[in-house]
Amino acid sequence: MRGQQFLGRDAYVRIGSGGVPSRVSQLIRPPAFSHYYTRRALPQPIGSLDLCLLHFAASFVPGPLWQLVRGGPLTTLAATVGAGLFLFPMTLAAAKLMALAPAEGALYSWTVRLLGPYWGAVVGISDWLPGLLAAVSALMSFVVTLQSLKAGWLVEPWQRGLVILVLLILLLLLGWQRQRTVQRVVNALSALMLIIVALSGICSLVLLQQRAWSLPPSWRSGWPADRFPHTPASLTALLYLGYGAPLSMAGELRPGLTPGRPLLGSALLLSGSYLLLAISALLAPDGEPGLVLEMALGHPAGSLALVGLLAFYLCVAFVHTAACARLLLVAALDGLVPTKLAWLNQQRIPWRAFAAQTLLAGLLTTLFSVLLPQMHLDKASSFIALPLLLATMALLRMFVAFFCLYILILASYYGSLMTPDSRVASPWWLWPTTVAGVAGSTLVALGILTSSWTPMLPDATWTLLAGILILVCLGTATMAALPATAHARRLGPHLLLSLQEEETAQPQEQASVPT
Repeated sequence: MRGQQFLGRDAYVRIGSGGVPSRVSQLIRPPAFSHYYTRRALPQPIGSLDLCLLHFAASFVPGPLWQLVRGGPLTTLAATVGAGLFLFPMTLAAAKLMALAPAEGALYSWTVRLLGPYWGAVVGISDWLPGLLAAVSALMSFVVTLQSLKAGWLVEPWQRGLVILVLLILLLLLGWQRQRTVQRVVNALSALMLIIVALSGICSLVLLQQRAWSLPPSWRSGWPADRFPHTPASLTALLYLGYGAPLSMAGELRPGLTPGRPLLGSALLLSGSYLLLAISALLAPDGEPGLVLEMALGHPAGSLALVGLLAFYLCVAFVHTAACARLLLVAALDGLVPTKLAWLNQQRIPWRAFAAQTLLAGLLTTLFSVLLPQMHLDKASSFIALPLLLATMALLRMFVAFFCLYILILASYYGSLMTPDSRVASPWWLWPTTVAGVAGSTLVALGILTSSWTPMLPDATWTLLAGILILVCLGTATMAALPATAHARRLGPHLLLSLQEEETAQPQEQASVPT
């Protein structure tokens, strides 16, 4: 940001402080107003450990892994291949984009600069919607897990509604706090989940040594394939969809932080946690890894593990809600949504955007957990609506992944024109990462569309419904971007003019980014 000026479609970027301006290709537009404002107005407390655990909290989803392990060796192999074809390529792509555009909504920021405001709005909406669905999924997982603790709990719809109301209040109270305080809570709950996973892995090894275990039926040789439920390998997509949360909060990284190592460390941590959980799922009766701690350490240990899982689900809901709130903040600053959502509280947190995002997630959770069961549609909500919701979220993430890899190639090429740092030029891993990411995203998208995630829908009906839902979401994004972009074009010159006046009035003070 230092020394940058707006000069219409041509961007003159000053190298360093007081250096000679360099002419940038007309294909590169000036950064949006939000690119500058968020780096000035928002706190920047996220360090290396914070970024690592933030990515872990946004990505770690144990439920689909348990189903994949119970499905047999082939589905477990698919989860392993997915790490190489999707997790690590998207982690490297996210780290690169965060380094090139250290502002809120890094993917949106680079899309605006390289493809224009319209495609930036399309990508922003497509990135925001799966984050909303991920928060809804985490809240629903909390309700389902709490309901499974004891028979007779949360049977009535009003009881589930009361639990959802308490969760929303907790999210709102947590979202009002300082970012540093919130990050400590996220770190603590993520560390607690890691401790539970590590203890589960250790207990699994002990049970393995004592031979107090037996393989699940789907892993035994000669077991008929029709004796256990079919598990689609495309469920692997749900394990690695958390790359969007760090991209949305890139403007809150500490100055000078290189995001590559923390994100890669989180990817390795995520892979190791999944490996330990897979071993636990193999050794526990009926494939339930939550019973491993109870088998080895007693009933209190199993209950504490479930409580820790509940706390982690709340943490996941908060992380995705906070990331989506940052996207709403960026959209409000650029005039794509009402500017009132850009209001910051005393802790410099986008409170209105966070509150709106929380309430919207609460409404959708109430719809699936309370209203549909009250309409005697329990099977529809549990076995049809929820799988379709998750599949739509995964397909949207695949669409955003394609854009992320495409923008990465363009940004790595044109980024070398805007900085003298040779490291910005295309690294040796760029093309292998892009090829692996595109191949993985394509295979996962095709697998989701062609293989049903619920036994209540045949593959043909599933393909039709999932295809309609993803087309509706993408069509809504493209149509909603038209009026939003038109309004942003009218508002944009006034915002840029105010920023230029600020630069002229206080050139020395604004040259450095406040910490």
